[in-house]
Amino acid sequence: AGLSGSITLPRFKEKADAILNTIKQDSNYSNLLNGVHIPFAISIQENEIDLGRNLEDSLLPKLKESFSSSFPECHFRAVLQSDSALIDHISLCNDSRYHVLVDAAKTATVVGWYFPQAIQEFDIDSQRRQMNELPMIDGADLCLSGGIDICTAVTGTPSLLINEEAYPPILCMSAYQHEDPRMVLLLKSYGPHLEFWCMSQMLSKGITQVSEQWAGGLTVFSK
Repeated sequence: AGLSGSITLPRFKEKADAILNTIKQDSNYSNLLNGVHIPFAISIQENEIDLGRNLEDSLLPKLKESFSSSFPECHFRAVLQSDSALIDHISLCNDSRYHVLVDAAKTATVVGWYFPQAIQEFDIDSQRRQMNELPMIDGADLCLSGGIDICTAVTGTPSLLINEEAYPPILCMSAYQHEDPRMVLLLKSYGPHLEFWCMSQMLSKGITQVSEQWAGGLTVFSK
């Protein structure tokens, strides 16, 4: 899909399998492999990347193209609540470790695995604070999942949230923070459709949303 620079398919598979083996040998994280995990490969060409523009101009159009090609009878749409904007409004959460992924992808093609349900049923702030307590992985890098890895993984696996028997989780881009702290970014299904939302996380004034559907992801990667 043109998402990963010049990496070849055999090299992608080799690196992805090596990361799985690294996770398998780490007692802190080996149980991640019992859950859903999606491979991805990314590279970033810009020295300075605007995360909101990257979503709006690149990641979401490619995701829409992939999803619509696989499910032409369904829609993909982006919903920005409360006149919210993406360009110039998105930054990285300091606790997320996501800057390591971004910096690595500027110098080489990064291969990784997205574990979408690793931090399920946590509100966004709790997902971010949890990162302070998680140990590193010997031989790989670990971060809270954000827009680039999630969109790329779902672009490669557009059926991820399609489930006729159960309501799938909501995939939170928790490493990304909006200029308006009330807003969060996520992917979710709407029946057979796929939608990106920039929406309020406030259940009431001063109380943030949490439910069994909200899923923060962990991303394990190497270059």
